[in-house]
Amino acid sequence: MSSQEHSRTAPAQGDPLQTSAGGDHHGIIVLGGHPPDRRVLDVVPVAHGIVCADSGLDHALRLGLTPTAVIGDMDSVDAHSLEVARSLDCDIVSYPTHKDATDAELALTHVLDAGYRHVTVVWGGGDRIDHVLGVFAALAHPRLGGLDSLTAWIASDRIDIVHEGHSLISEAAPGTTVSLISLGTRDTVVSTTGLQWNLERARLASDSARGLSNVMISIPVTIHAHQGVTAVVTPGCVADSVPLVRTTRVTTTDTGGMP
Repeated sequence: MSSQEHSRTAPAQGDPLQTSAGGDHHGIIVLGGHPPDRRVLDVVPVAHGIVCADSGLDHALRLGLTPTAVIGDMDSVDAHSLEVARSLDCDIVSYPTHKDATDAELALTHVLDAGYRHVTVVWGGGDRIDHVLGVFAALAHPRLGGLDSLTAWIASDRIDIVHEGHSLISEAAPGTTVSLISLGTRDTVVSTTGLQWNLERARLASDSARGLSNVMISIPVTIHAHQGVTAVVTPGCVADSVPLVRTTRVTTTDTGGMP
């Protein structure tokens, strides 16, 4: 085992996501499953670190990315990819197969502990709906609300995760479809501007599809989360026919209105 490679056991109890202080760098997490859409690399910010969750390493190498860490139980990653990672002096953190946290959760824990302030998750999705739901559950963890930005690219769809007290400001072209989905254990309370059907302190429950398929009609669009966690989904964001969403995510003190 190389000096960069080490093993530890995932905690049997307690919170899998632990936050630590750090800098303002951007980290990309590459998940396993289906390969990511290569076009995503043209729109994500430059990364100071590439963290791969298990077979996400295979995808990262095929995309020409240089991994800085590989996290997981290593049950699906290609052995040759691991050899390449070792040759790159990559930090390889192995966990037992029988663990309480998913590889995606472990990767999110790693970027939090490393002090990244902006995190982008890159994933091609897959044919396991339970894995999809698991990733969304992980992204809703309240400690991720301490990040300055959290975005996931699943296939060609962009998902901005807006935690309580944060706002998303989008400069996407009018006509862009956007959906607001409540995540986590609490109903979401949101206010918006610039949408065809604006919301004013509206409650989006996890058992309701009220926020589905809205339309951006003016620039900029603002989405503020007064309570809970909102997934702001822009379908087909990297498709040639859909304009790119440019966003600024800001933390505000909720005083009863929009920031």
